[in-house]
Amino acid sequence: MKNLRINRRTFVSIVALLLTLTIQAQDSELNLLKESGAGKLYETNGFLVPVLTGSSKEMGEQYGTLMGDYLQKAWDIVVQPGVKAGAITDEVMEQVTQRAYSTASTRNKLFYEGVAEGSGWSLNKVCMLDQVMEFGIYQSKIHSFAGCTSIMSWGGHSTDGGMYTGRNMDWSEEFCKFPTVLTVRCPNDGSYKFATTGWPGMYCAFTAINEHGVYLDVHDGTSMGGSLVYFNRPSILNSLTDLMSESASFSALVSKLNGMQNSTSMILSVADENGAGSMECSSLGGNRLRSPEGESMAVVNTFLGDNWGLGKRETVSNSLRRYANMTDRLAENKGKVDAQVVRDIMDLRIFNPDGSFAENGGATKPAKQDADLTNYQMVCDVKNRQVWLKIPVPDYFADWTKIDLNKLWGDNE
Repeated sequence: MKNLRINRRTFVSIVALLLTLTIQAQDSELNLLKESGAGKLYETNGFLVPVLTGSSKEMGEQYGTLMGDYLQKAWDIVVQPGVKAGAITDEVMEQVTQRAYSTASTRNKLFYEGVAEGSGWSLNKVCMLDQVMEFGIYQSKIHSFAGCTSIMSWGGHSTDGGMYTGRNMDWSEEFCKFPTVLTVRCPNDGSYKFATTGWPGMYCAFTAINEHGVYLDVHDGTSMGGSLVYFNRPSILNSLTDLMSESASFSALVSKLNGMQNSTSMILSVADENGAGSMECSSLGGNRLRSPEGESMAVVNTFLGDNWGLGKRETVSNSLRRYANMTDRLAENKGKVDAQVVRDIMDLRIFNPDGSFAENGGATKPAKQDADLTNYQMVCDVKNRQVWLKIPVPDYFADWTKIDLNKLWGDNE
């Protein structure tokens, strides 16, 4: 057999092809676990991806049927201890449900009803699990001043002018003990398709993007805006779902937020393909938009808008340190930011193993070294509607996992 000789151009082409195949192999493989009506439950690298299709009631029923076992696990970890201790009684659950359900949009009411039917749970149980975070702040049982961090880069700051976002969700390690869930909704009532990353039975748009490229994520704002929760206002957790279902642009989202009185204080990262900002929301003092200086910004758990007239307040989760770190890392990468760069920045830790602050550090906390740890991370290529998910905590580790939302939304048209 004659020796096979390959010229340099052919060799380069083969190498390029192999690299492409390797990259494609690293994209997530969605493994179908269950189906319910038009709904499907996938798993990828430990993340759950329920894809729901139809009316709000149908999507809720699909969710309840597909996610029943995971709902129970979340309940057992975050709600049942309160029930056992006597802090969450039947009367309390009825009050929480009455408030959440009666003030919800028809869309959210029907979704709740569907989840109850699909799971076989009572409406009280469905609403209690969904509202557990706001209820926890109301009861002062859940640690506030949590350490979430977001960054956004677009226009001349990114490599191709597109919008790229990165987000750490920092909370209690208890929230690593059940799966992280990317819920994909494909409604047929004229509402917008959107996807949100959270946990079983908790439907808030914690970290969300819709089909129009509108992006939103949630940070605890109680350290600055006040820790009072107004139970005579609609749940902000439900309202954020409506915002993602109905807002087709950054400006529309901001206008809607300007007209709201929040039930609890929070800080929102908001963006679309063309721009971004941070809405700082106080349950006591209303909402104010912090605009970026340039075409990138970082968002943490401190109000940073000068028009509040407030001093910049450090938190037990080192908000100002995280803000300085991420602002510096963005500045170092001006004009070079893409999804990979955002992932690299989000992977930078704030602490060294010995608890000292890392030089040229970032914001990620794989272990609890101050008030909380990083439960999950999410990076978005907003223009291309692609997301990457990661869990950095060693005992629950899942590396960056790519999910193409266009495909999931498109498969359900």
